[in-house]
Amino acid sequence: MSSAPHSPHDYPVNEHGFVRQCAWCRRVADADGLYRLVAPKLVYGASHGCCEACAIRFVSRGLKPTA
Repeated sequence: MSSAPHSPHDYPVNEHGFVRQCAWCRRVADADGLYRLVAPKLVYGASHGCCEACAIRFVSRGLKPTA
């Protein structure tokens, strides 16, 4: 049995009215746009992208020079 999804109204929204949440680490962007808030689950209705820390982590794993 799963709990109810977290409401986007529980978190800050950006200038376009969206909650920004990293789809990998589930951190939520605060009012300053920094991913410092941690959500226990994905927020229903949030804009799920990738925070800077996860982007660096995933890009550094997968990029290899091509010859």
